[in-house]
Amino acid sequence: MAVRRQLRRLFQEPQLSGVITVERPPSPPAAAVRLCPSPPSSPPAAGAVSLPLSPPQQQGPLPADCAVFQCSGCWTVLGDSLHFCGLEERRLGLLVCYRVTNNVVWEDSLMVGLEGALLGCAYNALSCQSCGLIVGFILYSAPSDLAYLRGCFCFFKHNIICYLLGKQMIIEASKVNFPAVTLKEKLREMKEKLVEVHIRVELLMKKLEELQQKNDVAERQACTSNAVGLPPGYAIVRVN
Repeated sequence: MAVRRQLRRLFQEPQLSGVITVERPPSPPAAAVRLCPSPPSSPPAAGAVSLPLSPPQQQGPLPADCAVFQCSGCWTVLGDSLHFCGLEERRLGLLVCYRVTNNVVWEDSLMVGLEGALLGCAYNALSCQSCGLIVGFILYSAPSDLAYLRGCFCFFKHNIICYLLGKQMIIEASKVNFPAVTLKEKLREMKEKLVEVHIRVELLMKKLEELQQKNDVAERQACTSNAVGLPPGYAIVRVN
């Protein structure tokens, strides 16, 4: 009993004697980092001249050679000469572009020409979004002499004024000498190139068919030669 009481007293009221010291191992010294300074740049040699960087090469026409197409009624910008692709001056006097600004409204209703230069043509009228002036059209169907204009934005010259960036002046489109761009000639060249590509593709297809036939014949001959000498009723099965 006395021993039990002593043990109980020991656990209930512990008497700490002495001090427990935890020694940590000394931390290793921080690794010394040696910075290697970049070698000093050598001084320029006497008499050396630093050459300036070459300017970027100009691509496309210079701004001084460009023009902006505007509505003659309100001067709203409708297009520019960067997207100019042809002229039609014999019958209608047109500026032809393949891209225009959002200020050009494409009418939904399809119109049919009953007289004049657009006789027998189906087209959608183009108008200025700001003032509503009819500035041109897009051909939907046309006779053979105007068929090359289908899908292009055709502006009437008498309803267009041009702002010349180089001269900083405004002039009527009918008084501007535009470069001789013949859309018919471009289309003819493109058709010729397409025909050449088509012929080449057909020749390649024929060569591929001939090679495939030769390959099939060679495989049959190889199978026949391998089957020689086999007992009756046996055949070689090839698994691809």
